[in-house]
Amino acid sequence: MFLRQLSASDPRFKTITFHEGLNLLVADRQTAATSGDSRNGTGKTSLTLLLRYLLGGNLPKQFKVEQLKDWTFSLDATLPTSPGKAGRFENVRIKRPVSPQTQVFVSGWSVLGSEREMQLHVDEWREYLGTYVFELPEENVPSLTPGSLWSRLIRDYFDSPTKTWPSDSDWATGLRIGHLLGLDVGALSRGGKVISLERQRKALKQAITEGALSHFNLDEAELRSELATVRRRRAERARDLEGFRVDTQYEDHQHAADELSASITVLNDEALALTRRRRELDAATAAEDDSSANFDASRLRQLFEEMNLVFPDRVARTYEEVSEFHRSVIRNRQTYLATERTAVEEHLGTVERERSKLDAQRATIMQVLRSSVAFSTFAAAQQTISAIDAHAADLERRLESAGEVNGMDTRISSATAEATGSMRAELRERETFLMEGPLSMFGALGSEVYDDRTADLLLSVNKKGALAIEPRISGDASDGIRSVETFLLDTVVLVNGEDLGRCPPILVHDSHLFDSVDARQIASCLNIGARLADEHGHQYVVTVNSDLLSSVESEGAFDPSPYLLSTRLTDEREDGGLFGFRFD
Repeated sequence: MFLRQLSASDPRFKTITFHEGLNLLVADRQTAATSGDSRNGTGKTSLTLLLRYLLGGNLPKQFKVEQLKDWTFSLDATLPTSPGKAGRFENVRIKRPVSPQTQVFVSGWSVLGSEREMQLHVDEWREYLGTYVFELPEENVPSLTPGSLWSRLIRDYFDSPTKTWPSDSDWATGLRIGHLLGLDVGALSRGGKVISLERQRKALKQAITEGALSHFNLDEAELRSELATVRRRRAERARDLEGFRVDTQYEDHQHAADELSASITVLNDEALALTRRRRELDAATAAEDDSSANFDASRLRQLFEEMNLVFPDRVARTYEEVSEFHRSVIRNRQTYLATERTAVEEHLGTVERERSKLDAQRATIMQVLRSSVAFSTFAAAQQTISAIDAHAADLERRLESAGEVNGMDTRISSATAEATGSMRAELRERETFLMEGPLSMFGALGSEVYDDRTADLLLSVNKKGALAIEPRISGDASDGIRSVETFLLDTVVLVNGEDLGRCPPILVHDSHLFDSVDARQIASCLNIGARLADEHGHQYVVTVNSDLLSSVESEGAFDPSPYLLSTRLTDEREDGGLFGFRFD
C-alpha cells in the first residue's frame, strides 16, 4: 500500500501529492513569530488526523465545525488485491464525507467486486483493511484493530515510545507491537484475560464497598442453605397440586355443600329436640306405671266411707263407680303417653333418615372438593410457585456470582500463570529471529544516532503475563532521548511488520516528534528514515517546520531537497494552511 494524493472537495484545500521514500511536508513559520505564537494553523497535525480518518478512524473533534460539515476528503492510494505481499496492487480512490461519518466511498478496487465507486459502511471498510492491509487473524482479538495499528503507523502522540493513546494499557501496547514484530497473537492476547478479570474484580468489589450492591451476599454457605429451603418449599407446593384437578364448577359445589351443611344443622337441632321430648315421655310413662302399680283399693274405700259420713247428702256415686273412674283415668293417661311417644319416635326416624341422606350428598360433594381446586385457587397456587421459582433463580444467580467473585483471585492467578507461561514460551521459540532481527536492528540504528550511547530494545513478560516492551537509550531520560527512542521503535516495528506482511509500508510522523531533539540527532533520524525507505521500499512521511529544517541542514549534514513535497504550508497568510482558511 502506498499513499499517492490527499485532497478535498473544497478547492481551498492544499492537495498533498506523495512520492516514494522519505516525504517532507514543510511549514514555513513567520520570521517575527515569538515563542507565544501558535503554529497549529498550518495543518501539519491535521495531515495525520485526516489520513487516519480516511483509513477508517473516527472524525477528530477539531473537524466537527460548521465550516467543514459539507466537506468530503479523498485519498488516492494503492491497495493490495489479496492479503499479504503476494498479490498485485491497484490504484484506489477513497472518499469520506464529514457528514455522514459512517459512509466511505471506494472506487477502483476489484476486491469489492466492481471498480466503480462502491458505498461502504465504515465498519465494512475497517474489516477490509484488517484483512487485506494488516492480515489480522480471523478470530476477534480485542484492541487489535486496523484503527489501533494505524495509530502506530500514523502518529501524532509522542508522550510515550510505546503508547499511541494516553489510555493505552501495557497489554494492548504489547499486543500491537508484538503482532507487528511477528509474535503469535494467541500468546499475546492471553494477558488480556488477566486484565479483564482484574477489572471485573475491582468493579465488583468497589460496587459492594460503595453500597451499590448492598444486597449482594458473598457467603456461599448461607446462599446454598437459603436456596435449599426455597427449593423444598417449591417441591411441597408442587406436591400439593399434583393430585388435584381444576374444577370450573368448584364454587357451585362449595355453595351446595354449604347449603347441605346448613340443612343438616337444622335437622340436628330438630332431632335433638325430639330426643329430649322422647325422654320426657318415657319419664312420664314410667311415672304413670308406678302410680298404677301402687294403687291401694282399701285406702280408697276408707276414704270413700269417711266422705259418705261427713257429706251424706253430697255423695252420689257408689264406691265401685269411683274406683272404676280412677282406673280409667290412669288407662287414658298411659294411652296418651304411648301414642305421643310413638309419634315422636316416627318423626325422629324421619329426621334421621333425611339427615343421613343429606350427609351422604354432602360427603360426595366434599370428596369432589377435596380432589379438585377452583381455577382461581389453582392460578393463585401457580403464581405462588412461579414466585418461588423466580426467587430460586435469583438465588442461583447470586450463588453463581458469589462463586465467581470468591473464586476470581484463583482464576486470575491461573490466567496469569497461563499467560506468563505462554508468552515466555513464545519468546523462547522466536528468540533467534528477535535477536537477529528487531533487537539487533534497534541497537544498530541507535548507534547511528548516538555514538556515545547504547540502544537496547527489551522484550520481557510482565507480572500479568503480557509482553512488556522497553526501548532504552543509555544516559539521561530526557524528552529528546525519549523522542529518538520513539523514532527507532516505530522504524523497527515498520520494517519488521512490512517484511512479515502484517502492516502496510507506511510511517507518518507529526513534527512534534522532533520538538525536543537536537538538530544533529534529527539529521541522523531523517537520514536513517530516507535510507531505510529506499532499501525496504516504504514511505516515510514527516511534517516539519522550516526553521527546524534549516537548523538540521546547517548542523546535521542532511540535504532535504530530494524529499520535499511540492506543497508547502505557511502561517504567514490566512489561506496558507492545509485547509486554505483558519477555523476554530
